[in-house]
Amino acid sequence: MSGAQRYSRTISAEVGEIERRLRALERNLERAGGAASATVKASAESLGDTVASTLFGWADRFRQSANVLGDQSTAFGKDAAKFGRNTLNEVSARTERYPFIALGVAVAVGVLIGFASRSRD
Repeated sequence: MSGAQRYSRTISAEVGEIERRLRALERNLERAGGAASATVKASAESLGDTVASTLFGWADRFRQSANVLGDQSTAFGKDAAKFGRNTLNEVSARTERYPFIALGVAVAVGVLIGFASRSRD
């Protein structure tokens, strides 16, 4: 056998070995790609669940805050109505006890309003 033929067989064997290793590498990459794809999919689903859970938590807190604010507003409105009713009752009682003072206060307020509107003209 000549040296050229032995060299050709050696090269051919090495090329065959390279092709075999490339196919094995390709199979390994396909398996790794499939596993990575499954991992990425699971991670994306987990992230979606986490984001949804967080948003629902925020919405629930916002709803609770709105309920508390509504309750506080209702209580404030009741207190304001009570204060207004008490003030009206007090003014009515004092007007009945001191009618001339009430009349004097009303005249004074009327005069002040008259002066204020006159100075604008």
